[in-house]
Amino acid sequence: MKKLGIVLLALLFVMGKCKKETPQDDAQASFKVKTLAGTVVSNNQEFTFTTTDASANLVLLIQNTSSDPIKLKTMLVDVTGTDGSEMEFCFGNCYMGMMPNTAYPQNTDFTVDGNSTTPPDQVHFYNHYSGACSYTVKIYQVDDDGHQVGDALKFKYIKQ
Repeated sequence: MKKLGIVLLALLFVMGKCKKETPQDDAQASFKVKTLAGTVVSNNQEFTFTTTDASANLVLLIQNTSSDPIKLKTMLVDVTGTDGSEMEFCFGNCYMGMMPNTAYPQNTDFTVDGNSTTPPDQVHFYNHYSGACSYTVKIYQVDDDGHQVGDALKFKYIKQ
């Protein structure tokens, strides 16, 4: 009986040791981004527009898939053909101009309540630059210290 106890303890020790050596799962982001029509936006999806009129206003809905409130940020990670100054966007707060590699909203977070979806007036991207350009934007969840949680969602807004 004593040998069985030792074997069980050794087995539990080995199982615990193996678990610690296995890479820990990072916290997963708890949101989905959808178009106004309700289609889920996939990572690296492209939205192409040929105009700067109101039909080029990309309205997005963010669904919090958890029961807890989450904090989100957005960032312009790449821009071509322009400098970002003519991108009007709202991400909780509204801005005119996106500076590359700057997190928005600045000095705060955009909080989405648990099990809810943002209304259409909360998140949109609208280019006013008349020439050809593209903006690669990411949306990501942050923890209380402002560090990214899980994977970001990137999309590209293209004006031809």
